[in-house]
Amino acid sequence: MNTMISHLTGSSNKDSVMKLLTQIHHRLIPQTLNLGYVPYLSLIYLWIFFTGLYFYPPQGLQIAAVLVGVVTFLVCYFRVYWSSHSQLSFYIMAIVLIGVAMAEINWGASVFFVYAAVFCGVYDTKKSAYRALSLVVLFIIAYSWLTAKPPNFYLPSVLFSCVIGLMMSHQKEAERKNQALKISQQQIQTLAASAERERISRDLHDLLGHSLSVITLKSALASKMIDKNKPLEQINQEIKAVEQLSRETLALVRGAVNGYNHATIATELLQAKVATDAADIELVTAIESLSLAQETESQLALIIREAVTNVVRHAETAKVWVELKQHNQLITLSISDQGTTAQFNTNAGVENMRARIAKLQGHLVIQTQPHTQLLFTMPNNEQSGAMV
Repeated sequence: MNTMISHLTGSSNKDSVMKLLTQIHHRLIPQTLNLGYVPYLSLIYLWIFFTGLYFYPPQGLQIAAVLVGVVTFLVCYFRVYWSSHSQLSFYIMAIVLIGVAMAEINWGASVFFVYAAVFCGVYDTKKSAYRALSLVVLFIIAYSWLTAKPPNFYLPSVLFSCVIGLMMSHQKEAERKNQALKISQQQIQTLAASAERERISRDLHDLLGHSLSVITLKSALASKMIDKNKPLEQINQEIKAVEQLSRETLALVRGAVNGYNHATIATELLQAKVATDAADIELVTAIESLSLAQETESQLALIIREAVTNVVRHAETAKVWVELKQHNQLITLSISDQGTTAQFNTNAGVENMRARIAKLQGHLVIQTQPHTQLLFTMPNNEQSGAMV
């Protein structure tokens, strides 16, 4: 009995401790950021500072200064995760000043400059992040020069501040693009569903309005013929005509509804516009009016979707161009941006696009210099279909 009570008490204490730790965690890190325990793991780099304290122990008031500096840094460190744009500048400046104060005590204080550089990547835009990172690096150089700090202090500070700061900026930019893309996709789904309902309603009205009117008239005619005792053969002809028209109308309705399962270039360009606007990329289109078979247009539309998605996610560009034209029965689709790359990595998206254009008896050429361009070329053998 005592063992059971002891076990229950131990479990209760453990739950209380875990609950308390969870509450502390939620006060330190916003739940909306979904960062888990990564911020705590990042504090491991403070060992550089504490290693310096081990080899060069502080004396007298220096001990109090170190305690105040570390506590102040931890406050600024966790407040960064809650801060707005203007507050972020304050905390980065505070961490830099902590580094200056601690640098007068031991060389390991250079790690505080690196933390300040990392937080520069938290800014809302890459331009702001680069500007802040440049100011931090210039401050490190100027401070080291004015105070005649040795190379083992300023060289690691500058190197790691630049490398880790740039990595953080790129990571945050990728996260912002992915988030913008996710939001735009949700908006696209809502717009597409609404547009589809409107188009189905409009097309069904056009399809059924005429057919049902004719069916009604012929049914009424057959009824009158029955009332007037007309020959059975004439009545059967009218009834068969109603049946035939009903079947044709049903086929038209099925065709109209099934047609919305196929992607269209116009719809994909609309979706691409939403996605590029969200990623702060200008979309420039030059689309010729072409008569394309439904399957051809669907495959080209899906290629546009994949290519623009790759640009939004990965390309460092301010503009993306989408051009579709035809010359002598040869259709060319070009998607290009201002990004450059020495080596283009073939991924699943590129292979999917190759497969789609190959299905249309075409091919893909990838150009990486001076800018990135995907050029799809195919014959236009089928002239029946939707007009782009």
